[in-house]
Amino acid sequence: MTLSGRACLALAAALPLWLSGCATVVFPPARVADPVQVGVLDHGRHASLILPAPGGDMLLYAYGDWTWYALKQTGIVEGGSAVLWPTRAALGRRRLPGPFSSAAVAREVHVPIEHTLYLTVDAADVGRLVDRLERIFNANRAARVYNETYDLVFAPHPDPYWIFHNSNQVVAGWLEELGCRVEGPTILSDWQLGDQKPGTDG
Repeated sequence: MTLSGRACLALAAALPLWLSGCATVVFPPARVADPVQVGVLDHGRHASLILPAPGGDMLLYAYGDWTWYALKQTGIVEGGSAVLWPTRAALGRRRLPGPFSSAAVAREVHVPIEHTLYLTVDAADVGRLVDRLERIFNANRAARVYNETYDLVFAPHPDPYWIFHNSNQVVAGWLEELGCRVEGPTILSDWQLGDQKPGTDG
């Protein structure tokens, strides 16, 4: 391994220690015209986002490294490659029976969840985000793979994955598209709900 490679590996190993205790705080929009709930699912090391879907169902989206997350190749080499430099990325998706509620999420999501953060956002913003993610998911149908471990169908995502563009940072970006303000490192999956006072920007 080169000196630069060893330096990157040391940085990746040290980051969780440096960032431990640094939560990502999400402030939902203060005012919404058509309120709906969404959920951030904290799976321990990574996060996913669950949204109300047209027709009354729910849509679960996740992002990760293609080799590790979609293909289940979880060796040391694959893990190191996934965090040390940009790699091929995957968008995971599953449609679940609704209507959206905390009880429905607990009932229908069959992978471990350590914590769920529920937020109220505007339905129009949810619709725009769903449209964008569906376009990505449908762009390359032939390349889709199903991973039974995560109970998700994966499609290629155009934005490369690595430690500074991981699932938690992508979920934070999705929340910003929903009008939320996100503060914190977003490297680790440690989510908290911030208080949003009426009259402040969302």
